[in-house]
Amino acid sequence: MEKVDRKAVIRKLMSMHPLFRKKFLNRFDRPFGSLSKSQRDVVMSLNLYPAMNMGQLAVEANVSLQQITKTVNALEDMGYVRRYTDRANRRQVWVSLTEQCQADIRSSCDANDGLLVKSFASLSDEDMLQLQEAAQTITQIVNKMEDRPLQDLSVKDSEK
Repeated sequence: MEKVDRKAVIRKLMSMHPLFRKKFLNRFDRPFGSLSKSQRDVVMSLNLYPAMNMGQLAVEANVSLQQITKTVNALEDMGYVRRYTDRANRRQVWVSLTEQCQADIRSSCDANDGLLVKSFASLSDEDMLQLQEAAQTITQIVNKMEDRPLQDLSVKDSEK
């Protein structure tokens, strides 16, 4: 068996992020375009996990601990997030997206999905199947590293 160049694999995976941003994400109206970068990062992080405590959220959104409270306060004032205290540990504060924010994200994603489908129209069915399998494989493997697996965004809320 051939030895795996782990650094090369990691670099290849990391190169996917700017590629996807360039090819897809920067081309359409992003949801919550009026938010600051840190506010968008917090909303998008909470979209991946049902809830996070303030420390987890700061790490996931790449926002300093000093900035996370200010960011969450602003998002709470806008009605995008809700904050609640852990019953077992009253010092632990959890944050989650409001139902309205989740609906806004779904609506924006539905609109962008139509535009993205057009972008992928140039790919053959075989290419799309390979891309689908690769995405599923990457998600499964990366979730083995996670302490909290990512939510499967392809599953509708009614199917959960």
